[in-house]
Amino acid sequence: MTLTSQATTLLLLCTLSTTAWAVAEKTRARLDKGDLITTSKKVKGSEFPQSVGMMVIDAPARAIWPVLDRCGDYKRTMQRVKRSKEIWRKGNKVRCEVLIDMPAPLDDLRTVTDAVHTVIPGKKWVRAWNMIEGDFKTNNGSWTLVPFNDTGSRTLVIYKVHAVPKTAVPDMIIRLAQKKALPKALEHLRSRFKKQ
Repeated sequence: MTLTSQATTLLLLCTLSTTAWAVAEKTRARLDKGDLITTSKKVKGSEFPQSVGMMVIDAPARAIWPVLDRCGDYKRTMQRVKRSKEIWRKGNKVRCEVLIDMPAPLDDLRTVTDAVHTVIPGKKWVRAWNMIEGDFKTNNGSWTLVPFNDTGSRTLVIYKVHAVPKTAVPDMIIRLAQKKALPKALEHLRSRFKKQ
């Protein structure tokens, strides 16, 4: 196993919170063949879990990163974003405002987040955010990109989000929406890099 494969497998172990190397190897094999894997993780003090999704995109992380880095472009690069604006950028810190397009009869949801962008070229790209105001009780998460193969031509994408809207919608509907939204967001990102 190469050093990049070992590092990716170790990251999978940490992400999935499992100690079984064989499970990580099976997960890696699924990702390698194109599977999108989703899990959820309990969040202390919240009735809603953090959703975690991972997949591999057949593109280098340096090509994917600009889509995640430029929150002002989310209206055209991300799914269900009605309006997006980068408010400011100071070094690796970015403040963004996003309006999420919700299906009728629900109102659209606004959020302002502060994100920290960490880039270690050739190794890891991370956008981690926390909501500072908006129509959510909580909205935090991260996008992480790491090379999936030795050449860096394939990228492991890990998306984590814990978002609970301030809304009178029944919990069951919120849970269903969260379960469907995560895979759709990941597939939408992957579709931007499909070879034609």
